[in-house]
Amino acid sequence: MRNLKLIVSGCLLSLLVITASCNKQGGGDVFNDELKKELEAALYDRYPDARDITWSERGGYYVADFTAALVRSSMDAVRYSAWFDGGCGWHMTETDIPFDMLPEAVRTAFAAGEYAEWRIDDVDMLLRNGVETIYVIEVEGTTEDGVRQEVDLYYSEDGILVKTVVDAGDDYDYDDYIPDSPAQGIFAFIEANYPDARIVDIDVEDGMTEVEIIDGRVCRELLFDRSENWLYTKTELWPGDVPQEIMSVFESSEYGDFRIDDVDHYLTPDDEFYRFDLEGPGDDIEVDVRADGSVTVAGGDDWGGDGGVPVGDDVSEWIEQHYPGARITDRDYDDGYLEVEIFHDGKEKDVYFNGAGEWVWSQWDVRISELPEAVTSALSKEYPDYRIDDAEYIQTPESEYYLIELEGRGDSERNVRITSDGTIL
Repeated sequence: MRNLKLIVSGCLLSLLVITASCNKQGGGDVFNDELKKELEAALYDRYPDARDITWSERGGYYVADFTAALVRSSMDAVRYSAWFDGGCGWHMTETDIPFDMLPEAVRTAFAAGEYAEWRIDDVDMLLRNGVETIYVIEVEGTTEDGVRQEVDLYYSEDGILVKTVVDAGDDYDYDDYIPDSPAQGIFAFIEANYPDARIVDIDVEDGMTEVEIIDGRVCRELLFDRSENWLYTKTELWPGDVPQEIMSVFESSEYGDFRIDDVDHYLTPDDEFYRFDLEGPGDDIEVDVRADGSVTVAGGDDWGGDGGVPVGDDVSEWIEQHYPGARITDRDYDDGYLEVEIFHDGKEKDVYFNGAGEWVWSQWDVRISELPEAVTSALSKEYPDYRIDDAEYIQTPESEYYLIELEGRGDSERNVRITSDGTIL
């Protein structure tokens, strides 16, 4: 299993390969015969038995789709896709492999997971320059709500589930999973502070660098600014993994009766806290709990970049178009969807995208006093024995409505979808 020093060496080697191998082609704008010949030489150097080769340009890379033998497999050959830059430097190879070729730890983890009974559609191995090898199991099935879904499960070689993506799209080819090359000072920081770390992904955008690592068997996200300054390390936790002293502080606070939706541990240069994402009466809320017993409401952090954390150009452009002036405050994966938290028009809003980068829905809390009169009147008439306990506004590509949580006598509860004109859906 590779350590960080080997990963750093691999990245340095890739820079030498990019600058020294092949003729320089000025970024590869023209796919001429000379460049094709040099690319094929680089391909044969790595895969000497490659055959049935076809080349294409994708996202600034040259991609060779080809057939070759698969080591330790009873299959004669499988399909590969190898990604090269305009200097003939290799970046990634996607390989279609049979399920029984997965590492035993990955097969064991999948069998113990929530998608074990879903149909396996495809299995891919992602070998990338200088970072952890990832295995992707694509499954199809039906959720408890009766919705047909395709889900991609990303595993490390030792069976750690590092990422879940819903509905990535039939033509998705992992092009955004090719790691960027950050400044060497970032590698030095990770090696010094997380010496056993294995890098899963590197994303550089608007000067901000996000690095995903596996530290032991824990997945962490590190964010750095354009000057290589470390801003934070974020670790998602199950509520049961929160230290008891922190949980005791939370439970004895005014928010102790709220339902815990998510917990993240943050470590910054001058602070350490646990951020609780809570659902309760009235607004949902995020609070930060510290070991000194303090509990404060999270205020939408600005981590040092004009656009906040990296989310990808397409997502940033979509948010700016539909929520002009919004500030991105956080980004996470929630049940396979990309959840982007923004601050817009004085409200914190959650915007969700599927694996294909398509907007799926947005939601934000609404104060009961802000509900339109048509909404409150319709609810009073239809549900006279209930009171409004919580309200959210939901936007989807097909509709917009309020999601109202009603509370009645005893433990009776109802969730009602209603439009702004009082139409109950």
